Amino acid sequence: MFNNVLLCTHGTDGAKKAEAFAFKKLEADPELKVTMLTVLDEDWRQMTGDDWLNSNKTHTTFLDHVENQMNEEIAEEWQRIKTSYPVAERAKFLQRTGNIAETITKTAKELGCDLIIIGSWRKSKKFSIHSTRMGLRTTMTNKDLHPLLPCPLLVVP
Repeated sequence: MFNNVLLCTHGTDGAKKAEAFAFKKLEADPELKVTMLTVLDEDWRQMTGDDWLNSNKTHTTFLDHVENQMNEEIAEEWQRIKTSYPVAERAKFLQRTGNIAETITKTAKELGCDLIIIGSWRKSKKFSIHSTRMGLRTTMTNKDLHPLLPCPLLVVP
């Protein structure tokens, strides 16, 4: 039915459900082409703190550090996926930065995908600074994503 799937993940519980669903399908259909996409929200570089205390160089150095940290965490997530689902070795892995909904749909168009798979939003448990839950925790609204969709969207519950 579908030949080219874009699987969007960012390490949250909902995204992990989508991964499990997609890789089960990939095991059953060796012809299925799966691309894993992790999107960093374009707004992350706008974060500021006590910038009035820092020079521009210090601020840039800090943002570069944060970007390297996020890249390492994404690489760890991708390794977790490859370890959990050996069939994921056949998937293509992409990381992009931009508006989440626009980046997902633009990537799906570029790759000629005929299905986009995402995990459903899940309510977070009580906030804790000792949380071990990973994930970028980025969200988007239906009204931002749906008008842009170039193909069907499957939200895995």
